[in-house]
Amino acid sequence: MTKTIFLCIPHYVFTSDLLRTKYIEYLSEKYQVVVFTSMIGPEEAKRENYFSSSNVTYIKWHLENPKFWSVFKFLRIALIGEFDYLASMKYFYRRPNYVNNWKRRMLRNIFWPITKILKASWFTAIEYWLLPKSEKFLSYIKEYQPSLLVTATPGFDAAESELILLAKKSKIPSVAVNFTWDNLTMNCKHIRKTDYLVAWNEIMRKEAINIHHYQSEQVFVSGTPRFDPYFVMEKNEPTREEFLKSKGLNPNYPTIFHTTVTRAYTFQKKYIQDLINLRNEKKIPYVNLFFRAHPLDDLETYKEFFGLKDVHFEGAGREIVGPDGKKKVEMSYQDLLNLKYSLKYTDVNVNYASTITIEACIFDKPVINIGYLGVYTFAYGFTHYEPIYKSGAVRLVKKDEELAEFINMYLKDPSIDCAARQKIVSDYVKFTDGLSYKRSVDYLEVIANIKN
Repeated sequence: MTKTIFLCIPHYVFTSDLLRTKYIEYLSEKYQVVVFTSMIGPEEAKRENYFSSSNVTYIKWHLENPKFWSVFKFLRIALIGEFDYLASMKYFYRRPNYVNNWKRRMLRNIFWPITKILKASWFTAIEYWLLPKSEKFLSYIKEYQPSLLVTATPGFDAAESELILLAKKSKIPSVAVNFTWDNLTMNCKHIRKTDYLVAWNEIMRKEAINIHHYQSEQVFVSGTPRFDPYFVMEKNEPTREEFLKSKGLNPNYPTIFHTTVTRAYTFQKKYIQDLINLRNEKKIPYVNLFFRAHPLDDLETYKEFFGLKDVHFEGAGREIVGPDGKKKVEMSYQDLLNLKYSLKYTDVNVNYASTITIEACIFDKPVINIGYLGVYTFAYGFTHYEPIYKSGAVRLVKKDEELAEFINMYLKDPSIDCAARQKIVSDYVKFTDGLSYKRSVDYLEVIANIKN
């Protein structure tokens, strides 16, 4: 009898990775899959052309206890001090969304003597005991008899947290399969430990063990399913000339590819303007400027730059209006391929402490990180990013004039820092066969057998 897996996907970042790639196709070859999201039911799945199979069922799941999770988010941020030694947490307490929230600061100050000993696991235990029973979820368990609950992350989103703890109450094991390289340190206050993790690499595996106290046998390494398309030759792949022309760019010029981060970082327009000025003032050779907005950034923020000659702006994917009425971005498989060609056919990448750094290294493209941003330079000391910065694989711009200096250096000799970039691929990507999705899914069988 085919086993059933519950797959919880909280938002469109994860539908891009799990429902628009080979992951869901391969998962459904091995299991009956019941997909829980707040966005996709049978009608939406058909209309929006999500993967269809007799083995896949889409169920709309709306958070049943939103106030409950809102309260615990507030308490976790204010009170958990277990991870205060991490650079990411030291930075967090300097960010406006913490500094400007007087209630969080007041509560933290009141309980300051004991915050150092307050642990995420304690809050998870309290949440477990206080979370109301869900008759609706119990009915789905009775109907489908799942062997595993699969989530993207170990409870960083309220929707995942709710299902992880409801599954735990029903003795259903859980496994997180799509958290990224910064989640275990940047989102550490919000972790609700799943029974197992499937991580990208050994670095993340060690963080799970050393920071979050997973046992070694609870954490598997699959590679990065999101990167799989980078290693597979597609039919009718465009040439560099074809691709750049499709963006309105001139293939006779070298191309700088700048990728933004989330809209929370308001400084980004400054260094986009800096790049345009450097070209206009002839401090760098005449280049194409190719700008890609992060899925959680707002492309319209940069509309004042639209239409400039040999300058191209684009979003990461297609805009969708989510259940909350707000615009979201979802990446299709074609969008993932578009990012692949964007990295492959450009000459230098410029970003702010982004995962794109690793992706650029896959294609051996020089990377320049922006660092002349005041408090935001803390990012280069974060637990997940500091090893990248110190590896020599990237050049960090600490003064305005260094941006032109590094661009000119890399355009003249792109082989500079090549060995360090290769080491990043070895350490952070590891598998380059395009089959990380398969390893990730195959581990679920191992986990199911362990629990049985």
